[in-house]
Amino acid sequence: MKKVIQIIIGLIALGFLIVIIKNNFFISADTKSYEEGWDAYEKNQFEMAIFNFNHVDKNKHPDVWVGLGSAYLKTGDYNNAIQHLQKAYSLNYKKGTEDYSKLLVSLGMSYLYAGDPEKAKFYLEKARSLGYDTSVNFKILDSVKQNSFRSK
Repeated sequence: MKKVIQIIIGLIALGFLIVIIKNNFFISADTKSYEEGWDAYEKNQFEMAIFNFNHVDKNKHPDVWVGLGSAYLKTGDYNNAIQHLQKAYSLNYKKGTEDYSKLLVSLGMSYLYAGDPEKAKFYLEKARSLGYDTSVNFKILDSVKQNSFRSK
């Protein structure tokens, strides 16, 4: 009986060893970049997230368009944010979900910070029409419009 238990424990340990080796040595570069990109994003390491996301097959992982756009938005690179978020929008990424509304808000804010308040308003109104609370975003939009009006 003792030998049987030792064999079972040995097989379980071998199984864990195989899983560890597989995950550390036989993971594709695409999958590794994808996982490391989201890990960096969650840690607010947006430059590292951008680096990793740029090495991911976006056809296989379309959520990377949103990750890239959001990371660029958070680093202040609004033109790149628009480019990537616009791609996710054109793919109707998660349309019908709250994530879609968040995409619209991110796109709106990217346009606002890039200096295009009319496009910003378009996307923010679209998010609001879907029931998303955009009151803070519209306050920012109004504030930016008032400040630009005063500076003229």
